[in-house]
Amino acid sequence: MKKNYTNLILLFSLTVLASCGGSDASEQQAMPPKRTLAVEGYKIVAEPFNNEIILTATLLANESVELKSPISGQVLDIHFKEGQKIYKGQSIVHIDDRNWNAQLLGLKAQLDAANSDLERKKKLLEIEGSTQEEIETAFSLVESLKSNIKQLEINIDLANVTAPFSGQLGMRDFSKGAYLREGDIITTLTEVSQLKVDFEVPQEHHASVEIGKMVKVLIDKDTLNAKIYAINPMISESSRTINARALLQQPSKKLIMPGTFAEVLLATNYVNNALMVPTQAVVPEINEQTVYQLKNGKAVRKMIEIGNRTAEKVNVLSGIQEGDTLITTGLLLVKDGMEVSLQSIQ
Repeated sequence: MKKNYTNLILLFSLTVLASCGGSDASEQQAMPPKRTLAVEGYKIVAEPFNNEIILTATLLANESVELKSPISGQVLDIHFKEGQKIYKGQSIVHIDDRNWNAQLLGLKAQLDAANSDLERKKKLLEIEGSTQEEIETAFSLVESLKSNIKQLEINIDLANVTAPFSGQLGMRDFSKGAYLREGDIITTLTEVSQLKVDFEVPQEHHASVEIGKMVKVLIDKDTLNAKIYAINPMISESSRTINARALLQQPSKKLIMPGTFAEVLLATNYVNNALMVPTQAVVPEINEQTVYQLKNGKAVRKMIEIGNRTAEKVNVLSGIQEGDTLITTGLLLVKDGMEVSLQSIQ
């Protein structure tokens, strides 16, 4: 009986040991094998970089003027068509000057007679046939007639309105025979072979604006180059900006009209050894920007300070250094201290 009891105890102990051993084995079998995250990387190399600011610009005609009637009178002839290209000095409108031409003929005849009378009295003075006072009166008449003739010639010249420069004419709101008062608008004249790019620069970037500097002008989908030719010497008290203007040549393929919306890309703060990283390597958080550096086979989280950016890269101001390798893929899965395997590097 005692022997049977001892055998039962031994059998129970073996059963317990067997069950414990099976549990450990199953737990070890259930644990997944330890794996590393496969990632791609980017090695940081210092490179030149221009910070760029985007400014709203206004496109102005190189030359533009409202042509107004310099005198009052009836329109005798109209020598232009609306929208027509015209050259400097070409006649635009002829205002009635017939009365002045008639007066001019009479005054010229009077001047000839007055000049003859003056010369005759000068000769008589030599033989005491006239007095100095008579000569001075005759001379005064001659000068008065010359002045009147000059005024008529000016009026006649003003009656023929001509283009002050070559360009393209606008519209008109009158017809032949209409009476124009002095100051009435005849039409507009615009010269657009070049355009003035007018823009405002914040005062903190004043050192980046200088005569002769090239800027990029964005118009629709085109990027054109313009050269700064004028800078206002005073900062605006209301906006704290500096007004600058650049000259833009009209492209050969299409005409850009004054008033078209445009933007200026102004390069500021040139950096010779900027640290540029791909935008996909930066993980934005609520109050900070981070990257993951690949170091000794592990992902190391780094806080960074960023500056300006291009379409594909960000300028990192602090937090990393040249030669570091940053993780650019798998950033939704990577954690600080996680083991990673580098598949490729740029």
